[in-house]
Amino acid sequence: MNSGIGMKLRGLLNIGLCLMFLTACQTSSEVVEDEVTDNDEEIIETTEEAVPSKVIVIDPGHQLYGNSETEPIGPGASETKAKVTSGTCGTYSHVAEYELNLQISLQLRDELEDRGYTVIMTRESNNVDISNSERAEIANAYHADAFIRIHANGSDDASDNGAMTICQTSSNPYNSAYYSESYALSSCVLDAYCTSTGIRKQYVWETDSMSGINWCQVPVTILEMGYMTNESDDLNMTDSSFQKKDGSRYCQWDR
Repeated sequence: MNSGIGMKLRGLLNIGLCLMFLTACQTSSEVVEDEVTDNDEEIIETTEEAVPSKVIVIDPGHQLYGNSETEPIGPGASETKAKVTSGTCGTYSHVAEYELNLQISLQLRDELEDRGYTVIMTRESNNVDISNSERAEIANAYHADAFIRIHANGSDDASDNGAMTICQTSSNPYNSAYYSESYALSSCVLDAYCTSTGIRKQYVWETDSMSGINWCQVPVTILEMGYMTNESDDLNMTDSSFQKKDGSRYCQWDR
């Protein structure tokens, strides 16, 4: 495994996801900041004290070997899908998606933990066998404040490019109660990711076809970071010549 995969992209992803999630969730911090404007140090100290502990579950999508056994797409569903697949592969980089997803997810874990978050990983190696419903159940068991699933996209059309996020619809039969929070999380993550990386922004795709979303009883989003079948996206996501950017200078964004 190339430990240098996409260092710039991972660094920016870490910053973007972390800070936009903070902005979305820490409303108490925003209220305090509005009230205190004369002293920057006082703002920082007060808002940090007001921030509650958050539990984030990160799911690096796919795994080394897929599992073609099936499972219901949601609780009590008659429709089934494969439990998990191995994902796509970089047409130009030849990097497997499951490998890229884990590399980026581990960097995101470290960034969030450095900021005081409790982070749970659904997997920390590639040779595992964890179905999509089981990954969602991990997030449910920890009562996650957010379940962030990291993926990369693929297409038969090599010109398709850009990033999207995915959440359930407002009429999802399994977890529509979490639609508003999931949509807000998806929007924040997509905006932050595209702003930080320069990758083209597509849209938030609302669908009830994803097992790993349907089994969730917590706010959830899937980030499709880019198309591994597109030369620009693929090489940007996997170019080891990029260097991770220092995130400390962006810390003011979350206050």
